[in-house]
Amino acid sequence: MKNIKRLANQFREAIEVAKEEREFYKDNVFRNFPVGCCGDSCDLLAQFLLDNDIEIYFVRGTYRDGSFEDMQSHAWLLTGNQIIIDITGDQFRYTPDLLNYNKSVYVGAENDFYRLFEVDSIDVFEGIDALGDGCQDRLNELYWKIMRYI
Repeated sequence: MKNIKRLANQFREAIEVAKEEREFYKDNVFRNFPVGCCGDSCDLLAQFLLDNDIEIYFVRGTYRDGSFEDMQSHAWLLTGNQIIIDITGDQFRYTPDLLNYNKSVYVGAENDFYRLFEVDSIDVFEGIDALGDGCQDRLNELYWKIMRYI
């Protein structure tokens, strides 16, 4: 777990530096990192972990407050021994329903924040190139921009 924490922190820091260097200014989604970037961030971090010989699962979940309109999706990574890895939890720091969750990097066991989400899917991550033609090029470009700062 110590190695995963180190890698997750290293990757998050590289994203922050790349963002400061305006590497993402043309990307309509990732320029707002971490807000609205959990899915892309999971794919990118999962690729980094895979490149470091760590197998990982991609988890998608939905928070529902009971009304149809108020739903919030989130994505995070999971190891085979149920360790959660999330580098975008701080996007919810201003959301009381989601506990004003403010962890920029979380590596650990399931906690109250993750229990708020109904898990929609858990998939083995097989690499960015296995995701399909619609997003491969964009995610590969983002990945290599981030890797410049690692």
